[in-house]
Amino acid sequence: MPRSRVVQPLSWVALSSTYVLFLFTLLFALASSVTAAPGEPSTLVAGRLQLVVDRLRGELGIPEDVDVSIEPQVALVVSVKAPLDRGEPFRLAIEDGFLERLSDEELDAAMAHELGHVWVFTHHPYLQTEKLANQIAMRVVTRGSLASVYHKLWEHGGTRGDLESFLGPVK
Repeated sequence: MPRSRVVQPLSWVALSSTYVLFLFTLLFALASSVTAAPGEPSTLVAGRLQLVVDRLRGELGIPEDVDVSIEPQVALVVSVKAPLDRGEPFRLAIEDGFLERLSDEELDAAMAHELGHVWVFTHHPYLQTEKLANQIAMRVVTRGSLASVYHKLWEHGGTRGDLESFLGPVK
């Protein structure tokens, strides 16, 4: 009899571990592709984008909440705003037309850059620069993926910029 009591909890642990692994795999699969399928509701896309941001927050060690929204028009195309009141989340917005142009790797880079601003704000609020946000982002994404995002951003806005001033020299 005591033997069956030991086996039962062990089988429950194995089953629950398998279930947790399944949920993690499902969430990772949902987060790995954020662009909308034709006719997909924007709330599903925003939910998948939130998973990407939450994953990157974890990788960057950012405990502050960041709420994501997809908008038809965003003044800076992609931006993050600090909370107005203590305890409220940061607000990250991305323009839907720009989001559609990004690959998964570029999306990670764009979100990591915006989270770089969150990191800087929470550690050194008076030092906000694009270059510093990119240095934080490059802890989890490549310089090349950020460069690709900048090229698409400049193409989207019909402008040009200097990559070295934003990313630093190529090493």
